[in-house]
Amino acid sequence: MNDGTLLNLLVRTGKVQITETKKILERAKKVGSIKKAVIDLGLVSEDELIDIISQYLKIQKFDGKVPTIDEKVLQILPKDFVQKFRIVPFAKMGKILRVLIDDLKSLNHLEDIKFLTGLNPEVYITKSSIIDALLEKYYGGDLDLMPTSLESELVEIVSEDTEEKTEKEVAELVEEAPLVKFVNGIIINAVKRHASDIHVEPYEKKLRIRYRIDGVLQEVMSPPVKLKDAIVSRIKIMAHLNIAERRLPQDGHIKMRLPNGKTIDLRVSTLPTLFGEKVVMRVLDKSALTLDLSKLGFEPKPLEQFLHAIKRPYGMVLVTGPTGSGKTTTLYSALSILNKPEVNIMTAEDPVEYDFPGINQVNIREDIGLTFASALRAFLRQDPDIIMVGEIRDHETASIAIKAALTGHLVLSTLHTNDAPSAITRLIDMGIEPYLVASSLNLVVAQRLMRKICSNCKVPTEVHPEALREIGLDPEKVKDWTFYKGKGCSECNGTGYKGRIGIYEVLTISPEIREMILNKAPLDEIKKKAIEQGMITLRQAAILKLKRGLTTVDEVLRVTTEE
Repeated sequence: MNDGTLLNLLVRTGKVQITETKKILERAKKVGSIKKAVIDLGLVSEDELIDIISQYLKIQKFDGKVPTIDEKVLQILPKDFVQKFRIVPFAKMGKILRVLIDDLKSLNHLEDIKFLTGLNPEVYITKSSIIDALLEKYYGGDLDLMPTSLESELVEIVSEDTEEKTEKEVAELVEEAPLVKFVNGIIINAVKRHASDIHVEPYEKKLRIRYRIDGVLQEVMSPPVKLKDAIVSRIKIMAHLNIAERRLPQDGHIKMRLPNGKTIDLRVSTLPTLFGEKVVMRVLDKSALTLDLSKLGFEPKPLEQFLHAIKRPYGMVLVTGPTGSGKTTTLYSALSILNKPEVNIMTAEDPVEYDFPGINQVNIREDIGLTFASALRAFLRQDPDIIMVGEIRDHETASIAIKAALTGHLVLSTLHTNDAPSAITRLIDMGIEPYLVASSLNLVVAQRLMRKICSNCKVPTEVHPEALREIGLDPEKVKDWTFYKGKGCSECNGTGYKGRIGIYEVLTISPEIREMILNKAPLDEIKKKAIEQGMITLRQAAILKLKRGLTTVDEVLRVTTEE
């Protein structure tokens, strides 16, 4: 939020005339802000400004005298951060940090407070005289109650010039201790907040850092744009990538020990964009991996069907869904059940995300000719019992996998399809004969991940009848259901959701469905027959979670489609 917001608000409320804006802007250049300019020009008093901001921007007013602040609260934010941005912490209530500001520009740094403290700021606007008094009382002189902040240290190493940094200057910045700590802090904070991905995105006038939490991207901070090359170069050094190569995408890997002694892995991908290199780091935290199938979200009958299929000595089991739907977790969970000393398990993955003792895992490297197909051929000469193929992408891989399933091996793999029955037509479209699909395929699982309502701020709510009809529910038939939502709290970063749970559509290849595959029956007929035989669709599985109060109607609509 900037000075333009305040000026537009003053014009809209009639406190300032459009003809006066030029004079205000000229004055603002000299005094540093629109607020000071309009007060100096006598157009609006400070009390009036605070009332307008509070009323129209829904920011609470602080009308009291200069507050007394506990020393523990003072230590939450760094001294230089408070002085630079005029944001003073004055109370802490659980995960809420109450802060005082006197200018709208301070609102631009609320995400930085979340990043630095892990707390949610609750903002109060007050007079500049109160901020001045607090800064003098608690932050004046040589007494430094504050710990040094990562971002404040960054500010110190950013030059005031507007020129792009030279290669030499970037190289020097990369080795600066504050920058090293800052990049480490980005990663550590992502792990603390259970983020699955970290995005570092350069734009012309902004550098944005976002985390993917519970499947949704959230902006966490915006460091100085002049540091974009240095931050990216630091990450590339950690990932053992070529920092001089900025024209081509690169892939790397970071292994990092956290302060608590835990080790995490990050898969790093760089991509040249219009304003610099975008970096995405996939956080691979093995300690956060749930491999208990009963806790992933399966309904009892589909879980029983899945367990029966993976315990058969041969045949193929496929898991389908879009990227990020939890397919790898489902396959690893299956392998953890099957991983026994008397069994030879071999996997071909692109890349290997988690290593498991007792399982022979191969990293696919297409640049040297180690493809899924070539790895599969080699596996068949290694006396395997169970083969896991990361993804079936083409006819060659599909053909070898199906032949392996027909010759006494259990084959697990993934496909990208929208639902379970579509996997059948996908294999046929790849050029696999229907009789081979019918003979080899035992079961298909389609899955999605949906966000769970935060248990800390969960409250009952009313749902509009039209929204219920949109997901296929008759409002009259569900009037005794209780629906819930998350109000938003510090535990869920104000989103109302915390954690995710899987929904699963499990298609067992029964004798009737095998016959339909052989006869090249249309997809909708196969799906209709599967539902008749008891298959729970993705939409139905989501509604069951809704009925139990685990999620919301909005989530059901977001992750599932009409049937």
